[in-house]
Amino acid sequence: MDILLYGRSGDPDSDTMRDYLDSRGIAYRMRPIDVDGQARQEWEDLDGQITPVITIDSTRIVRGLDCTRLESFIGWVGC
Repeated sequence: MDILLYGRSGDPDSDTMRDYLDSRGIAYRMRPIDVDGQARQEWEDLDGQITPVITIDSTRIVRGLDCTRLESFIGWVGC
């Protein structure tokens, strides 16, 4: 599973999502939209309004701190 986290440095919501993923041992790649122009363009193409935004296998998108939606995509909810 390829998980990308689009967020900003020092953004409380991005930090919260990183902590959430780390605490559950979920591997992800950080895409810092505040320092990486390509990451910012990708984020704008996906949403461009809210951080964090997570993509899973380039097909599923989670906006904001929607941990329930994230877990359902990973397969942890309803098991």
